[in-house]
Amino acid sequence: MKKITLVLVLIGFAFLAHAQVYDIIILNGKIIDGSGNPWYYGDVAIANGKIAAIGKLSNASAKKVIDARGLVITPGFIDVHAHIENDELELPTADNFIYDGVTSVVTGNCGSSNVDVAKYFKQLDSIHTSINVATLIGHNTVRRTVMGD
Repeated sequence: MKKITLVLVLIGFAFLAHAQVYDIIILNGKIIDGSGNPWYYGDVAIANGKIAAIGKLSNASAKKVIDARGLVITPGFIDVHAHIENDELELPTADNFIYDGVTSVVTGNCGSSNVDVAKYFKQLDSIHTSINVATLIGHNTVRRTVMGD
């Protein structure tokens, strides 16, 4: 009885996945998911700005369909040594990163950073930056704050 129930539940989930209408479906891409596993061909569905399904989604529908045949679908890349100091405030869309597939950056690597991290992140939130930003506290900034120039 338990096996029959499990099969029915799985069939129900499969039906829901195919009945779902997504915002975007990216079809036929070579998926490299960042897990270290080999790449594979598949589709990615996006709903409400988040990945909603990955797999063979040819029966699903979406408001927008992108054919990624011959292209690679990957998660965003992380630039762990970005020098964005104030550029992110002047160009919050971060086109220079986004066009290269970079969706997250780490700043403050070379000794300079914002000291008031809470204020800095509020500022980034208020301008709606297109990338995720993490920061280190720069040693030169700490030294200047404690000892002066």
